Amino acid sequence: MRHIRIIICFTFLCFYTNVFAQLSRNELPVSFDSKLKLIGITKNVTPVVTMPKLDMARIEAEDKEDVEYDIPPRFGYSHKVNYDLNNSGTWYELSNGDKLWQLNVVCPNALSVNFCYDKFWIPEGGKFFVYSKDKKQSIGAFTSRNNKGGKENIRGFATGLVYGNDVILEYYQPKEVTTDAIISIEFIVHGYRYIDLGQKGLGDAASCMVNINCEEGQNWQDEKIAVAMILVNGNRYCTGSLINTTDLSQVPYFLTADHCLGGWANEDIKYDAVTLPNIDHYSFYWNYEAPGCANTTVEPSHNVTNGATIVANNSYSDFALLRLSEDPQYLSNYTPYYLGWDHSGDSGDPGVCIHHPKGDVKKISTVDGLPISSGWNGTNYGSHWSVGWKSTLNGHGMTQGGSSGSPLLNAAHRVIGQLHGSNCQDCTNLNGRSSYGKFDVSWTGNSNNSIQRRLNCWLES
Repeated sequence: MRHIRIIICFTFLCFYTNVFAQLSRNELPVSFDSKLKLIGITKNVTPVVTMPKLDMARIEAEDKEDVEYDIPPRFGYSHKVNYDLNNSGTWYELSNGDKLWQLNVVCPNALSVNFCYDKFWIPEGGKFFVYSKDKKQSIGAFTSRNNKGGKENIRGFATGLVYGNDVILEYYQPKEVTTDAIISIEFIVHGYRYIDLGQKGLGDAASCMVNINCEEGQNWQDEKIAVAMILVNGNRYCTGSLINTTDLSQVPYFLTADHCLGGWANEDIKYDAVTLPNIDHYSFYWNYEAPGCANTTVEPSHNVTNGATIVANNSYSDFALLRLSEDPQYLSNYTPYYLGWDHSGDSGDPGVCIHHPKGDVKKISTVDGLPISSGWNGTNYGSHWSVGWKSTLNGHGMTQGGSSGSPLLNAAHRVIGQLHGSNCQDCTNLNGRSSYGKFDVSWTGNSNNSIQRRLNCWLES
């Protein structure tokens, strides 16, 4: 299968600045100033790199196999490369003493190009841009705010799609910045077909699902803001939510499911708070919802952050607590909301689940009756809530693949668990039930002594 046969780095599908915003300065590249005079100061490097043409017969055969395994379709092929500020591109000096680095990348016949970096660290004051050679599309500036680690512990990054086959990367360093940036490109993704978010995810949820902005969601408009869709390696994978601490410190903690840290989207690698905590290849889509009750065929505007560190996870109640690398409070046109929670072990009166089934726009499902204490697949009795769903004015919500990790909220608007799984995958099984790892069990990690296996050490001040 494709996810075993080829490495796909995390990507931002359909990167239009008017469709969604990656965390950046949203400004034009420095070189767009027509008054600048660039003087080349490096030699014996390749200013232009050209990727090999794709073997489309082989790629089409792989894509056909992906369809058979119900794997979300890829839009591009990842070329493994090793380009950085020292071994490629050209450095220029500006008349005022500032410096500029540029690398021109050509992917023959590509519809889009985007980049994944194994090392990405920018000093304070530096700016990084990616744009089409014709200057019709640009993204950036990416700055020190986008660093995922320190200079001694550099981590990766990814920039979104630029449409066309001829793209320029540009790094600007003011003369007063004496520390060099470290930018290393690991993959160049050659987009060979247009495959926007709408082609896989938008409209894929069961037809009986209820959009969050229907009447059923009117009393949950604050809580919906906390919920985001998780993309892993460019695949719509799970759901999760911002969650509060007792001191209301607004630390960007994000609750989801432990099983969302592994599986096919992760190349069957299991990430873990103790052994493999950095998940720079995760991205989080905020405000991804239909504007009204009706389903939309137009990709909704939304915001994006990427990268996280796993601070705690435990398979017993299937929880994972992440600390987001990019704090969503710095996004434009988005004000975070942090969910409250209840670790008493009492479910409270029935509430709702807010989620992204099948990677679709945000939905709301209404709980039918009190949650029932249960286990998971006949084990760990008392670790989960079993929940049924009821018909409402605009449909019959439930959960599906992609809903995993979404919060179960009681009538007091408090989180009491996160989704593990269900047996109600379509509208033909309206009596199916969903299982949620209990928040109170996760609170102590089922009496686990490790702070990396329990919630209370992170959420309680």
